[in-house]
Amino acid sequence: MLLSLVICTRNRAEQLRRTLRTAEKLEAPGEPWELLIIDNGSTDHTARVVEDFADRLPIRRIIEREPGLSNARNRGVQEARGRYICWTDDDVLLDRGWLAAYADAFRRHPEASFFGGRVTPVFDGPVPGWFAANSDLLGDLLAARDLGETEARFLSGTRELPYGASFAVRTADQRRHPFDPALGAGRQRLGEESVVMLAMLAEGGHGVWVPAARAEHVIAAARLTLGYVADYYHASGATWAYLGREGQTTPMGPPPPAGRARILGVPLWLWREVLVGGIACRLSWPARTLSRRRLGAWINYHYMRGALSQVRAQAGRKAAPLGAPGVAPAG
Repeated sequence: MLLSLVICTRNRAEQLRRTLRTAEKLEAPGEPWELLIIDNGSTDHTARVVEDFADRLPIRRIIEREPGLSNARNRGVQEARGRYICWTDDDVLLDRGWLAAYADAFRRHPEASFFGGRVTPVFDGPVPGWFAANSDLLGDLLAARDLGETEARFLSGTRELPYGASFAVRTADQRRHPFDPALGAGRQRLGEESVVMLAMLAEGGHGVWVPAARAEHVIAAARLTLGYVADYYHASGATWAYLGREGQTTPMGPPPPAGRARILGVPLWLWREVLVGGIACRLSWPARTLSRRRLGAWINYHYMRGALSQVRAQAGRKAAPLGAPGVAPAG
């Protein structure tokens, strides 16, 4: 079998239905394939949604009760029968040629370890003015990825890796590099797929950019809030600290500096970043609109808060509460 398309889900039945409606319109990849739905403990009608597509898709539902996206992904790796695994999410709309584009790339680049395609965000509701005006600052949150129309290689040192909404991995390589259960949705840390791809690059492998593999990432209205921005970048900062705990380069870049002076196990510079950033945010909130500078400060503040919380946890202490100001930005 050429490939296994794997989607992990939990309690998003109707959202999953929307993704599967695009999957049933996919161009055939030219060889047998399968679609695995890894149900990570859903209590809604996910099972019924999967059954609705059983006569139109080569679909299997597999239950993984251990919570966490990485646990669900690893179960998908165990169950996959294809020589390649295509990954996408339950909030993605697949272009008709998405699967065929990846299949063609597999045949032309049998030496490649992983592949990535274009991801375009689409919004499921009105977009606040402040969000639209600063979409470039929020690219990671949107999982937007467009590296152009020309096929290219991902090599060691690259910072622009495929996003989880659209990537594929040679199954043999994927099984040698499982996903870290400490990362992924449900763990307050991100980047489980980036860590896998970085490991493949570190051992001398490479990836391939597949511009014809197009997908749309649906951004729910609940994500278009300052609170969600805070949560996302808090998780990003925690991931940065977690992955950099042994001085290793992370998907976000170099690890946090160790720092000699420490308070409660946390470098003094990190305390300073959080305290000064928090004060700056509080002083600026009375402004009527959310400027680019203020949003950048908000993002950095929560990123550093996440890093501080993670470093304190690693030092064996409970993270101290660092209250954040609340704001309803104009837009």
